[in-house]
Amino acid sequence: MRLLFLPPDTPQTARIFTPAVMQALASLAEVDRNSLSRQLTAAELLQRAAAADICVTGSGSPRIGEEVVAAAPRLRLILHAVATVKPYVSQTAWERGIVVSSGSSAIARVTAEAALALMMIGNWEAKRWSTVMAEGGWKTGDEMLPGLRGRVIGLVGFGAIAQALLPMLRPLAPARILVHSAHLDASGAAAAGVERVPLEELLSRSDIVSLQTGLTEKTRGLLNAANLPLIRDGALLVNIGRGELIDEQALAAELATGRFRAVLDVYAKEPLDPGSPLRRLANVTCFPHLGGATENGREALGSDLVENLREFLGGKTPHGLVTRERALAQSEY
Repeated sequence: MRLLFLPPDTPQTARIFTPAVMQALASLAEVDRNSLSRQLTAAELLQRAAAADICVTGSGSPRIGEEVVAAAPRLRLILHAVATVKPYVSQTAWERGIVVSSGSSAIARVTAEAALALMMIGNWEAKRWSTVMAEGGWKTGDEMLPGLRGRVIGLVGFGAIAQALLPMLRPLAPARILVHSAHLDASGAAAAGVERVPLEELLSRSDIVSLQTGLTEKTRGLLNAANLPLIRDGALLVNIGRGELIDEQALAAELATGRFRAVLDVYAKEPLDPGSPLRRLANVTCFPHLGGATENGREALGSDLVENLREFLGGKTPHGLVTRERALAQSEY
């Protein structure tokens, strides 16, 4: 069983594919590893794919396109080390019956943790009070913080991240959890204990609006000048999904009114322009796309990939299975 390992030899790859993970892969298959610090060229990829039964992809890997699939007659399984496979795997793979899995469940848990942290940072007004303390100040009276208990939380998107976030939110006793998702029906909402609502209703009713949906042509600019004014005064907006989900110019203009607060981890252009007004507004807290960047979270991606491989070799369906329909709904990057 030959495994073609495509991620280039970079520090980012090493954080996911630790020596223990690579040893585990080597115990299950003969590993043909890209030992270069760059992506394989098209010619190199086609040559090495010819003998591959399994392919491991990740950040920095070349796309498994139609030509690669045609050049790899033995290929049975593609294991992707991060969440979205859409930019990395051609639809031809599913057409030929190749099994595709991703680390979405592992990365979802870490990103859900980040979403919860950003909600807490926002509703405990961490930026405001750390600034007051840094400037030598103190509270002036009996100031109250919004907190999470008893709040209406609106989740935009109900994929793996939102589903991992739900059990983290429950002990904090929110008043209710609203969800807007094209992939959630009434029975699914009832089973999850959430209320399915249109986007406009979610924006107008929620004390906290959290975006963790994928980026597609349908979701690009999902929040814009037409619906951002629906967000309640005093509410909190969290974006842990993709920057392009929001029209940033419209968002900056709305936030400049001071009506609500925002904690942002992703932006339409990254790094965020040093001159962006989002960096300077007192009611905005910005992070530099740290959502999945925990030490154990990166390691978990590698371990999760190994477990998917074990399941496949044992005749089971990998728990990270990505169907063709699911891949089409995933983010573009």
